Formats: sequence, C-alpha cells, structure tokens
Amino acid sequence: MDNILKYYPFDCVLSLEPLIEYAQKKVAQGVWPRHPLGDDFAKRLANEPVLSQPIRDLALLEEHRGTVLRLMSLVFPPASWESHTFAAMVPFTLQAFHYSPRFDQMFLGKQGRFNPRYDGMDEEELMHSRAMRAYQFILKEFYDLGSKMEIPMISTAFDPETGLNKHFAFDLDFRFLRLKALNGLPSLSERDKAFIMENLANPTALKEILPPENFRIEGFVTLQAVEVTPTRVISALSRDLISQDSIVTQTGFDRVQQNLRTLFKRSELIASLMAIHNDRVMVLNTGCELKQMCIFGDSLHVPLEEFKGSLFERLSHSEDVILVPDVQQEPELAQWQEAFTEKGIRCLMAAPLFFQGKLIGVLDLGSSNPGEFGAGDALIMAQIQPLFTVAIHNALEDLDKQVQSIIKQQCTAVHPAVEWRFQEAAFKHLEHLRTGQGGEMEPIIFRDVLPLYGASDIRGSSNERNRAIAQDLSQHLDLGLAVVQRAQEARPMPILKELAGRLQRQKEHLSQGLKSRDETAVASFMRQEVETIFDELAKQGPEVEEAIAAYRVQVDPSLGTVYNKRRLFEQSVSLLNERLAAYLDQEEAELQATVPHYYQRHRTDGVDYLMYLGASLNPDGDYSSLYLRNLRLWQLMVTCGLAWHTEQLKQELPVALDTAHLILVQDTPLSIRFRYDEKRFDVDGAYDVRHEIVRSRLDKAVIEGGERLTQPGQIAVVYSQMAEAREMRRHIEYLQEEGLLTEQVERHALEDLPGVHGLRALRLTVDLDSPELAARAQLREVPVALAEAS
Repeated sequence: MDNILKYYPFDCVLSLEPLIEYAQKKVAQGVWPRHPLGDDFAKRLANEPVLSQPIRDLALLEEHRGTVLRLMSLVFPPASWESHTFAAMVPFTLQAFHYSPRFDQMFLGKQGRFNPRYDGMDEEELMHSRAMRAYQFILKEFYDLGSKMEIPMISTAFDPETGLNKHFAFDLDFRFLRLKALNGLPSLSERDKAFIMENLANPTALKEILPPENFRIEGFVTLQAVEVTPTRVISALSRDLISQDSIVTQTGFDRVQQNLRTLFKRSELIASLMAIHNDRVMVLNTGCELKQMCIFGDSLHVPLEEFKGSLFERLSHSEDVILVPDVQQEPELAQWQEAFTEKGIRCLMAAPLFFQGKLIGVLDLGSSNPGEFGAGDALIMAQIQPLFTVAIHNALEDLDKQVQSIIKQQCTAVHPAVEWRFQEAAFKHLEHLRTGQGGEMEPIIFRDVLPLYGASDIRGSSNERNRAIAQDLSQHLDLGLAVVQRAQEARPMPILKELAGRLQRQKEHLSQGLKSRDETAVASFMRQEVETIFDELAKQGPEVEEAIAAYRVQVDPSLGTVYNKRRLFEQSVSLLNERLAAYLDQEEAELQATVPHYYQRHRTDGVDYLMYLGASLNPDGDYSSLYLRNLRLWQLMVTCGLAWHTEQLKQELPVALDTAHLILVQDTPLSIRFRYDEKRFDVDGAYDVRHEIVRSRLDKAVIEGGERLTQPGQIAVVYSQMAEAREMRRHIEYLQEEGLLTEQVERHALEDLPGVHGLRALRLTVDLDSPELAARAQLREVPVALAEAS
C-alpha cells in the first residue's frame, strides 16, 4: 500500500441539512401526512438557522440539543435507544456526534472519538479505505465512473459487562451525504478515465487527477453495529483448529479456550479436550504443562478402563451433547469429583466427537455455576463439534505416523495380525521419551502360541542347478576350443596346440563332477588365457573371425560366461515359486479374515511358511482349539493345492521341476520374542528352541531304510506324539472323502537327526487328477510374472 496519505485529505463537514431536506420532501410529497417532528418544527428550525448550515464546531450541537435529538429521531427511533448499537458520524471521519449508550460503551473514547479495532487493519489501512470510499462517491456523483466497492470490516470490542471480546460488522448508511465541487469541476479525458479505472483502489494515484482540496463532503453517515460474534468465533476456531498447535501447545489451546469463552459469553468457562487412541484417553486442558507439538507428548494419559461406568462411557453410545446441571449431583461422575472441585467446575456440557462412527474424543466445557448451560448452549456446541472432530482426527493421524515411524525404525515391516502389539509398545516408548526415561522399546513376547509349519521344496534343485552350471561351462569351453582349433588350422603354432589341450582337460575335469570353485575358475581361465588373444587370432582369416563372433554371441557380456542353461533353470524356479507363493498368500489371506494368526512366508527353491496361533496374539485374547484344528485342516488342503499347481505348471516350464511337501505338527505351545537387533521373531527360551531345530533339519530327514522322507506328489506329515497323529488322521480321512488325497497312507519312523530323536511321519499321496482338487486350487488373480511368461 502506498503510504503517501499522511493525513485524511478531504474536507469533511457535518451538516444536518440533507436530513432536513429529506423530511421536508417526504411531507411535500404526501408520503408523511404530517410532519413527524410536529407542525411547529419548521418554525423552530427557522429560529435555529445554524442547524441548516455546515457545522464545524460540534459544541453548537449541545446548544441546540433538543432540536438535534428530534431531528435524529427520524434516523434512530427512540425506542431503540437503549437496545441498539448505533451512531451518526461526521462523514468519513472517526468523530461521532450522536450515539446510543451501547455504542458509547463499546466503541467511543474521549469526546466521542470512534476507536474501532478492525481485524487485520491498522490505522494507515483504515485511512486508505476511507479515502478510497470518498473517491468512490465523487467519481459516481460527478463523472458516473467506477463501481461500488464494498470493504468488509469486522471490529472487535471489549465488553465490560462480560469481560470478553465481541465482534461487530457495521451497516453504513450514506443517504445523508452531499458532495460539492470547489473551484469548478475538473474535466477528464478518456486517458484520465482509463487511468482512474485502473487505480480505483489507489487514492494516492487519484490525487494527481482529482485533488482532494477541490471537493468538500457535507452531511453525516449513520453506522449500525451488528454483532457477528458467533459467526466470527466459529470461523476463527475453524482456522485455528486446522493447525495442530491449537490443541497440542499451551498457547494454542489457550487461544481456543478464549474463543470458546467468547462464543458462549462466559469469561470463566473451562474447556477440556480428550482424544481416544486405542485403549488410552489423552486429556488436553489448560492445566497441562505442554512442551512438545505432539498430541501424545502434550497430554495426560488415562487408561480407557477408568472411564467405564461413567458419563463418558455414555457419550460413546450417542453423538448428542450431554448437559450435567450439577456435577456434584451426578453419580456417574463420582470418581472425578476431586478433579472438578479442584477446577471449580459445577456445571458441565460434554460433546462426543465421532469420526466414521467411532468415538475419537470428547470436548467438554465447565462452569462454576450450577445449571449454567441450557438448550441454546447445546445447539451452539453441536455447531462446533465437527471442527473439533477434524482437529482430533488429524492429531491422532499424526500420532499414528509417529508410532509407525518408531515401528519401522525399530522393527521394519510388521505383520498386521500383531501390529496392535507393536503399536502398544511404540506408544509406551513415546511416553517414556516424553517423561525423559528414554531407553529401548519394551520386549514384545507372545506366550503360549502354537506353531504351524509347512514347506514345499523343489526336489533336486541343487543337482539341477549344478547340472545347468556344468552344461554352461562345458559349452563355454567348447566355444573357446573352436576358436583355438580354427586358428591352429589356419596357422599351426605349438602354443595353440598346447592351449587346446588345456581346454580339453578342463572339459574332462567337469565331466567328473562340478566342484565348488569350477565356476569361477573356468570363467577366469577363459577371460585371461583365451579371450586375450582373440584380436591376434582374428588376423588369421575369416573362419577364425566367425568362430570368435559365435563365441561372443553366446557369452553373456555382463557375466563373462555362457549362461543359457542356468537362465532357463532360474526362470523355471522363479515361475514355480511365483505360482506357489501367490496361491499360498491367496489362501492365507482368506484364512486370516476368519482366524487371526501370525504368518510369514519365505521363497528359496520352493516356499515355506510359519504360522503362530494363540490367545496372546489377539488384543481381546480370543482363541479356541477349534481355530487350531481348522488351521491344520487348512494346511493339508493348501498343500494339496501346492502339489496340484506344481503338476499343472511342470509342462510349461523351460526346465521340468517337481516339488515335495512337508507339514510339521506340534501340540506343545511355545513363546516367541521379537528380536529388535535382527528385526524378526524367534523362539524365547532354550526349551522352545527344539521346534526351530526340528524345522531346520527336516529337509534332510530320511525314513528307516535310508529313503528320503519327502517325495514328489506326496505330503509328509511329521509328528512326535500319537495325539497329534490321531488328529491329522481325521483330517486326512475327510480329504480322502473329498477326493483330494488317495487312499494310500504310509506310516514311517524317521532316522534320528542331529539333536532330534523320536520323530514319526505319515506320508500321503495327492490325487493330482482329482477334479475336486482342480476346482479348489484355482488362482483367482494371476501374478504379473506368470501372466507375462504365459
């Protein structure tokens, strides 16, 4: 804004003549059958001619007070004198000459000086707006230029009766203004008019074309103050609550509380705000010493169970505002009487804050006077409920982000079934940080859980991989040998004959079986001994060049070796793993919806999974032995499906692969602990480690007589107790009836494994041609990798 306007530039003079003319015109037109101020009023005005002239000395008004009051009653009815807030002002100044008592109390200083506190407007801006409005009238009156420009202004005034601020908008009436051009009216060119239209909001620029001293403004302006406190405060609350510091810092919450006091017209009102997060209630109020900009760190925490049976539990069942005329007479608030007494609260109004049907917080307002709040207050409270609901929801979302940040930092990814426990631990960790205790997160242990393990391994994958490696290395040697032999034929040299012999011996070495260092040794030999002489050999003729070109086509430049057979094998393993993992995850997701459990899956050469089930895994402690039996039956059914998918995919794979399947059954519960250093769950205690030992060694298990336990197309169910076998037999018989398993069931004792003794197994055969199995085992969503491969 240009600050050239050091003082108000227009000559503004009070004149009652426009009002006198207004009344005379109404009588003359017959609009008023009689003069509203009496038939003798015209004679009275004639005896007081000073009132019909411009008045620069306002003291004259006091000398003619009776006549002035009668005149101004045409504008402000006497009946509204005590109840309304109005004034008549010298035009475009801050000087009032006639005003109601309420206006005087709220806005006027000494000698009738108007002292408004316009929101967001200082004295310079106020002078700017007054000058701009004066030019608006001049341009319209004399040049028919410009447009009506409304300048919304809200003033804040202190109400001594309540001790609170009130907010007012002003209704201005300019009917009694008269504009006079002094020293002739300046003419305007089209260029001047264009300049004026571009600078309507810039009085300093307009001064250059229309000097203010060429005009005088006479008459008066009436001003009616309309209270807009509720609308203004609600708007301010809406703006404040967008920022989190309004509820998580002392300064912010004090500002919110002051707005609430203004809105409810109670200077001693006490506001409290509670947020509900899982099983904790976080209380925000003016008594907290808030230090952090976090809903967690700046609040008092109370377990949710402490609110059972209280008024606040009743709030969770309805979105209606609850009024408590006297907290000392409310049995449901008995446990909080001491807190209410300490704060001086006798009357309470509480509003539940619901988000998507869930109670996330409570806003309550307290007063020291019993019966203070009524139905009207409840209606106002209902208007601001959504504002506080959004504020609490945003703050809780921020808290959840902090909790998730700690979980990711301390624990990486967490399975959804146990995420609640990690959130609980992270929440407590935040509380320790808030109180300065620091330290690490508390141990996360799930006790008395039952493990369920299953694996589907690619049979003979190590041998297949070694065979592919040997074939690629042999081809690599053959390609190099072809180059050397072509070069020897073109130009015989003893050194080339020697090199060909070394290549041949490398091939013979590979034919005797692949050794651990053969892969790197062959690649190094070819790179250092053979490829280094290609440029020289290429000079010996086109046939040698062709052999070198054939070599380079087959050798992968990024790996420095032939990778054809290995690539086909790895593609086959990847496609099979993708299919098995997709089917397993699909079935587990459906199971999770009915029986919550912990689940982790791994992919190597095949897939294996580990599940835990137990009451401690659920926040509400829900568990039944029925869940365990259901999961074991599910294991058998899913394993049948894994075998079926292997069979279906076998013909499509570049390298045909088979899978062998195993299930480990254990009825003895164990405890698992999350290892923060390793970011994973592990069994807790030496006794429970047996399950992990068994699990890690079963892939080498053989039955008595030396045969491998796991076989393609079959499922090995390993157990150690007869009760475990009996339960699995019932499930097996059911699946035989359903057509998923054949009637063949083998019983075997396992040879002892290192540190593991006494295991037995049932070996089942999957009916891979069963239409019932085909119908059950379909993939509902085909993985992208499989779709691209097909």
